[in-house]
Amino acid sequence: MRNVEGPGTATGVIVGGPIVVRKRFESGLLLVINAGGSALALWWLALNEPGPIELSYFAVSACVTLVGMGVGLHRHFSHRSFECGPVLRFALGAAGMMACQGSIVKWVANHRRHHTHVDAPGDPHSPTLDGHGQPLSFLRGMVHAHLGWLFDDTISDFEVYARDLLDDPLVMFFHRTRWVWFCASFFVLPGLFGYLLGGVEHAIGTILIGGILRTFLVLNAIASLASIGHTYGARRFELAHDHSRNNALLALLTFGEGWHNNHHRHPRAAHVGLAWYEVDVNGALIHALARMGLVWNVVPHLARRRRRDFEPALSS
Repeated sequence: MRNVEGPGTATGVIVGGPIVVRKRFESGLLLVINAGGSALALWWLALNEPGPIELSYFAVSACVTLVGMGVGLHRHFSHRSFECGPVLRFALGAAGMMACQGSIVKWVANHRRHHTHVDAPGDPHSPTLDGHGQPLSFLRGMVHAHLGWLFDDTISDFEVYARDLLDDPLVMFFHRTRWVWFCASFFVLPGLFGYLLGGVEHAIGTILIGGILRTFLVLNAIASLASIGHTYGARRFELAHDHSRNNALLALLTFGEGWHNNHHRHPRAAHVGLAWYEVDVNGALIHALARMGLVWNVVPHLARRRRRDFEPALSS
């Protein structure tokens, strides 16, 4: 890939061309599966009462994918918040891929580009600017930041934002086999679980509820960090050109990723809950794994290292 700069675009942002066409096609196909399958899931729920098979798979797979996103794709692969051995690294990569939000290298490139140009020209999903750095109205900005950016005419240059991962055999394995993992997450694993425990009827219900609807809800929870998480909430740290907020509801839904302002203050930190009431499930899991010797070189938050008590975060 090569960088192509256009008016209002930043270094490392590719504009137009076949790679953008492929991006739109893949994003569109994933969204059609998510939205269409979720509509079928709601229709199924109107006609059937979900049982322990469907509900248990939904709960377990939602937890697995949220940890895969937060601990795996975000804190390990994107920010190198900790190191771990190959078995755990594979497990985190697989769990992240099961969220069906693109390959690891693509997700990481977009996220690092976001941190490089947060709420400024070059940010892929700011609620205030489009992919070319042009101002957006409130409504258009929220739509763009949530999911609309997946269909614009820009894409992050892997050579600029994820060069280290292009030389990583594990990451590139997941990149080449991404649709195998997507299909497994949407259809194969929930279908097998439902069929083995209850037959064809439960296989259908588990695919719809535990496979597709679960993926759609996790997608929107993570997408809300870019839209709601940069618009509503409290700010402990005043950061230039950065509208990130701490949002307790998003933190609850994403296992701690909603303490977004804390994260933007020190992106490499493995634990972003800084006050007793800022529960960070993903951060606590990383520290639990560290105590078991499964992860190491865990990066602490700069503010936490100062060991000071925090006043209530500044209101928006």
